[in-house]
Formats: sequence, structure tokens, C-alpha cells
Amino acid sequence: MTTTHQGDNQQDLADEKHLAERLSHFDLFSWEDQRVKWELFDYARGRCPVAHTDGNGGFYIVSRYEDVRRVMEDWETFSSTESPLVPTGVPSLCPIDDDPPIQSAARQLLNPLFSRKALAPYEEAMHQTAEDLIDAFVDRGSAEILNEYAGPYVGRMLTKVIFNDLTDEELNAAQELALAVAEGATPELFGQLFVMCTEYLERAKKRGITGDGVLARLVGGRFGDRPITQEEQVGCLGILVLGGLDTTRAAIGNIAYRLTQHPGLEDRLRNPAWVRRDMDEFLRLDSPVAAMARVATRDVELNGVLIRKGERVQVRFDSANRDTAKFRDADQLVFDEARSGHAAFGMGVHRCVGSNMARMQIEIAFEELLKRVKNVRLAPAADIKWVPGQSNALHTVDIEFDRVG
Repeated sequence: MTTTHQGDNQQDLADEKHLAERLSHFDLFSWEDQRVKWELFDYARGRCPVAHTDGNGGFYIVSRYEDVRRVMEDWETFSSTESPLVPTGVPSLCPIDDDPPIQSAARQLLNPLFSRKALAPYEEAMHQTAEDLIDAFVDRGSAEILNEYAGPYVGRMLTKVIFNDLTDEELNAAQELALAVAEGATPELFGQLFVMCTEYLERAKKRGITGDGVLARLVGGRFGDRPITQEEQVGCLGILVLGGLDTTRAAIGNIAYRLTQHPGLEDRLRNPAWVRRDMDEFLRLDSPVAAMARVATRDVELNGVLIRKGERVQVRFDSANRDTAKFRDADQLVFDEARSGHAAFGMGVHRCVGSNMARMQIEIAFEELLKRVKNVRLAPAADIKWVPGQSNALHTVDIEFDRVG
């Protein structure tokens, strides 16, 4: 018995040493690190909740829920300015790269356009878009949900709400660019995004901007007592492209995958109450936005670790959402209790401005899908891979199903 326990203890120590070493080099865009991410973050929350990695230029990884909340709510100490997860090489990605008062002014300007009431006129188009896309694959009995359904669906709706005259070719290019940035951001990709949004903005200005949409508010609005600069206008459009084309697509794909793993969930999602009752639990488990970054504006201690002025922290929303100190059975879907407070849409002043639109799109996507299909299951040849990067997203979700009726 003693020998067995000693052997177990030695193996445990060796495993911990391996995890500690792996965590110290964690790379946001590594496929190898992605495969063991949850094991690494579980170790971090238990042993070193503010762990340093030399990956991606060096970060302190913040893994516990309460520490994530502290960082996100204290923007004066943990600033968004000059803090991207990877260098962007572009002048501004306003308001993500800004703190109050600029960030507050941007939210005040854009929030009214993304309220449920403001989005109501687009609801019919969301239903019709979903129906049209389902028509293309429903007779086949199979689909690749991310690229045949979720991606085109959120992309077409983004053009209606913001980029209302993009051609199909331009929309496809924007979608490809948004996914590339999410999965392997580089200054070159951000540069392409900045150029695309600049060109679109210039075309819109030339033809004349009317109404009270995003473009009108950015071009005619003010941040406090000054006009919004061209760089800030383009930055806002870039953020809306990234958020609108990537994270909602990922969320739809993630939920579809969970349906294939738990067949009884289909019946829950056929009940309209799931939107209010269950959606947040799906978002908590597979947080579409994995992480954000902040930079310390002063020397500060976080959970016993001294972070020096100018050092960066990687705030892991996905790890916080699986913290057992906050959520019971945090690595599982749990629907029998209220589980409020997840970080899937961020926390503090930078909470996602498009969360209402995301929820609405997810709700309608599954309402329309489950009207037409049942017994959703993974295709036999499905290759489930979680993609590394700034999102928690699957590479593909190949499903089979039976038609309803």
C-alpha cells in the first residue's frame, strides 16, 4: 500500500510539473495547447491562478472567476489601451482598445442601435434568411452547420444591420477575414480588415449616408466635445465585423454540437422558454469569446502575484466560466438551477455591445432549424476539432438529421 501511494504521489508531482511547464509557455494560437487547454486551466485555477506565460509576447493568465471580474471591473488599473492579445498594427480598434471616456461615449452612441427594440425590424429577415439556408440542405439529411448555416446566416444579417450594400463577394471576403483574425491574428490580417472597413466607409460617404444607423452615428456623431476621428470610425466598424461574423457563428456551432452529444436537449430547445432558461448555460460552457487582454497602469497585486506597470494580463473568460468556485459541475451543462453571472459577453464597461443581436440570432437560428429537422446527430465522418485562437469555436460541425413531417 505504501509503495502504491508513493508511486501515485510521484506521478501526481510529475503531472503537475508537466502542466506547470506547459502553462508557462501557453500559446493562444497553438493547436497542441488547445488540445489540453481545459486541463491547463483547471490546474491554473487550483495551483497558480495568475500564471505567467512567455507565449504571445508574455502575459499573466488570469484563470479564476473572481480575479477575472476584478480585472474587468477595474479599468483604471487594468487598461484596454495598447493591450491587444496580439499586435494589430492598426491605429485603433475603438472601442475595444479604449477606456472611458472614449469607450463610454462609443457605447452610448451604439447601444441604442443594438437594443432588442431597435433590432425588431430585422426579425422577419432573420427568419427568412434562416429558412432560405435550411432549404438548401434539408432534403439532403445532412449539413455542415458552421459554413452552410451559421456563417452565411450571421453574415447576411450583419450586412442588413450595418453593411447594407456589400456584394456577396465582399461579404464572403469579410467572413473569411474575420475567421482568419479569430484563429490566427497577425498585423497583416488586421491591416486587411482596416483597409476593408476604410474602403467601405469611404464608399458610403460618397453615396451619402441617411437614416440613423451605425454609419450615420459614426460619421455624424461625437465623442464628448469632439467629432469622431476617421480612425475611430474604421475601428468601430472593424470590431463590429469581428464580433458579428465570428462569435455568434461560433455560438451557433457550439450549441449544435452539444445537441448531438445530448439528444434530450432537442426537446428543451423546441420550448421557447429555452431562450430565457437555457441559452446562458450553453454560452457559459463554451464561451464564444475565449479571452481579452489588459495592461497594468501601475504595480498591482492580483491573487498574491505582483504585476508590474506595463505588464499584460490575459483575462480568460472561458476559464472563469468553468470555475467550480462559482459554478457547480462547471465543466458540464446544468439546467436545474440559476447560473447567472457568466463572462461569455465580458464584464465591466466592455460588456459586449452586440449581445442582444447575438441572442436574437441564436434564438431564431434554432427556432427555424428545429422546425425542419429532428434527431440531430454527428455525421459518422465528423472530425470535431476546437480551433485555437481568441474564440472557442469548432472547425466544422458535420451533422445528420431526419426531416420533421
